[in-house]
Amino acid sequence: MLNVVIIDADESAINQLVDLLTNHSSVINKIVGTSSNLTDGATIIKMTQPDIVFLDVILPGRSGLEIYDIFKNPIFKIVFYTAHPEFALDVLRKSACGYLLKPVNKSELHKILQKVINELVSEQKQSQIEDMISIQNCPVISGSNILLEVENGFIIVNTRNIEYCYAKNAHSVVVMNSQKEIAVSRSLKELQELLAEKHFYRPHKTYLMNIHYIQKFVRSKENYIVMESGVVIPVSARVTSFLPNDIRKRITK
Repeated sequence: MLNVVIIDADESAINQLVDLLTNHSSVINKIVGTSSNLTDGATIIKMTQPDIVFLDVILPGRSGLEIYDIFKNPIFKIVFYTAHPEFALDVLRKSACGYLLKPVNKSELHKILQKVINELVSEQKQSQIEDMISIQNCPVISGSNILLEVENGFIIVNTRNIEYCYAKNAHSVVVMNSQKEIAVSRSLKELQELLAEKHFYRPHKTYLMNIHYIQKFVRSKENYIVMESGVVIPVSARVTSFLPNDIRKRITK
């Protein structure tokens, strides 16, 4: 099933597309939200995490192309549909998944949906391969499965595959050793408590790291740690003096 969001100022165009997607498509689709403007549409996207977003290029106050200013690297597929063919080149430059002209043609819509499905399947396979590589390349350390609450439910990850975490507003982001980022509902303090006995260390108020992914520690004007991925994590002045001993003790546990 594809979860779909539609953003269009023309209500009749939304209704026509909803009808095609729900009643005249071989692909099972669920409309999780519609909006007449980009600002509200972006809020719906963040709340519903759709697979695909259909939107017009011309919207009240803003161009639909500005969606790329709001979502720098969208994980959902974007399909522009408009009555203005002159925007086709601009859309193609944005690497959108597709471009449809109004009124939407049923067969063209089917092609777009099939393309989306193929891309999602391919990305899922690639993600599975990356996870396998991550496990194979992971240091020989113990790990256990933990449950992480995310916006629309929860996921289970193995702690040995977590490289580091960082604070983001009141919540946190968990970064896997494949560099996949997972936004979680817990604060960094709560994550620290969850991972306290699992080789994790907090060198800075905004970071929590897996000590087995440390490449080096550098003393300088701004002390920092370089992780295996090349990510630089700051070390607070308060922690600097006893960090080497703390890490040494944890490694030998």
